[in-house]
Amino acid sequence: MAQKVEIVYWKDFISGKLESKVRDIEPYGLQLSPIAEWKMLIADEDIAVEEGKIKFIKIEELEIPEDSIVSPLPIMRHALGCVLDVFQPGEPKKVEERKKITGVLFLPIKDGIIKKGQLVGVINVRYVKTGALKKIKSILSKWAEEARWVEDYGGIRWE
Repeated sequence: MAQKVEIVYWKDFISGKLESKVRDIEPYGLQLSPIAEWKMLIADEDIAVEEGKIKFIKIEELEIPEDSIVSPLPIMRHALGCVLDVFQPGEPKKVEERKKITGVLFLPIKDGIIKKGQLVGVINVRYVKTGALKKIKSILSKWAEEARWVEDYGGIRWE
């Protein structure tokens, strides 16, 4: 069942212009493909970081293909810390749409300087199928409507 929610996001960059939209959103499922790829998150600026203080770092623009989801790969990180999340400017995109990552939220474990061109982290891009689940949901919904539940001494049984 769809639910109205307000989505709040940065239009251009973190601490830039804040925007929001009200959308109808419903629970969503997808099927993970056995195919995935790693994408490198490379610093696009020299930036000082302080231990324990989360920092936004611009990265070389990264295209994420449609029908994919992103997850962090914590084993691949910079010596000064790790990537907590990636940043995509503008309105959040659907799984079925292409996305563009322009920055990361970085948690330093030591003070230091991250230099332009250094690897700050790696993400795992998993490909997904979305259409198949819609079909399965439709079939199951129809089946559930046609099935009739009746109570039995042993629990639930089909009639």
